[in-house]
Amino acid sequence: MEKSNRPATGHGRPAIALIAGFGDSITAGVHLQEEEKFLSLLGERFGSATSNHGKPGQTTEQAMERLDDVLKLKPDVCTVAFGMNDHVMKEPNVPKVAFDTFQRNLTTICRSLQDIGSKPILCTIHPIIEGDADGYYYARHPQDWYAQQNGAQACIDRYNEGIREVAAACGVRLADVAETWKRRVASGANMFDLLFTRENCGRDDGVHPTAAGNLIYADCIAEQIERMLEQ
Repeated sequence: MEKSNRPATGHGRPAIALIAGFGDSITAGVHLQEEEKFLSLLGERFGSATSNHGKPGQTTEQAMERLDDVLKLKPDVCTVAFGMNDHVMKEPNVPKVAFDTFQRNLTTICRSLQDIGSKPILCTIHPIIEGDADGYYYARHPQDWYAQQNGAQACIDRYNEGIREVAAACGVRLADVAETWKRRVASGANMFDLLFTRENCGRDDGVHPTAAGNLIYADCIAEQIERMLEQ
């Protein structure tokens, strides 16, 4: 667990004592310095301790096995960010975690956090660089395996809709990173600056957010925390 150096607020303690992050490599913040990760940015903004439970490569199915590690901390707020691995096809048109199962798992995570008095914030997942067989997403995942979904990005978009539906059904806050990301790009932000690429780091990645991409996550989540504090 890491503690922000920002002074406590209100009655000698942070308004939010602990923010936990539950997710995959996006939450873990691969390739980043600690201070660049969205969870660290949130800790700094709100003067809160943080606990990062992002595990690269994991789906919601695998994450269910370590949910208790998060619950026992009883975080005031917990970001929940999954989907980047769940949607991936393990064979033609067969995702690692089926859409309905993905939604059930997210619902269980949210309900379990609510049961201990924690406030979950569900996050949609950002767009990727699909590329082709020579680079980026389709260099690692055969493009024809996504034919029935009209491509990997369309598949991610569907799982994002599933995340939005779970947030509404569970009555939890939604940090719609995907929509904010698209608006930023439409306003002039460059996808090749927001994701790790050959050009900015020499990695044929196109999936994991850079420090600039993590700032979008932090901004979206912080907006929901601010609204929470205003209540």
